[in-house]
Amino acid sequence: MSQERWTADQCAAHAGITTSTWRDYVADHRAPAPLPGYDPDTGRKTWDPATVRAWYTGRPGQGARTDLTYLPDPHGQPVFISHTTITTATLLRDLADTHATTIPKTALKQAWAQQSPDDNHTPPLPHPTYPPTNALTPRQTNKALNALDRLGAIQRNRHHVTITDHVILTRIATFNTNSRGAH
Repeated sequence: MSQERWTADQCAAHAGITTSTWRDYVADHRAPAPLPGYDPDTGRKTWDPATVRAWYTGRPGQGARTDLTYLPDPHGQPVFISHTTITTATLLRDLADTHATTIPKTALKQAWAQQSPDDNHTPPLPHPTYPPTNALTPRQTNKALNALDRLGAIQRNRHHVTITDHVILTRIATFNTNSRGAH
């Protein structure tokens, strides 16, 4: 008795996508690999239905932002980690070497401006500002600092940022911004 096998057409139909999209997903390693060998009756690649069902169940769904990263705050609530937050954490970590654990906000602003001194464009941000500038907007700065504060990495007042947890700050600073998703 042979095990049940699905063709690419059947896998695509189960997932609600076209066969072409299914093949693209398989080629990009975003869908399960086919079973070894070929179907003896059709000579085509086949897949294990249980594996395809499990893959489909774990898919995030249409419109899901899989490029975003979240970390839980001390109460278990998700905190969005943007490119700006990662860069801010990196700058704060680096500034801590010269300013101890309390860093003037002016030093942080200067560090941001020095991110790309020769280029006339914004450092990597989720939403670039126009016209191009090397400075962060107050809103971008506040969002990044709010995220770090909620995670317990920093405390801040109007003029200073105090690093309260170097481990969390370093974890955020070392996120790979090219591979997004829940960490």
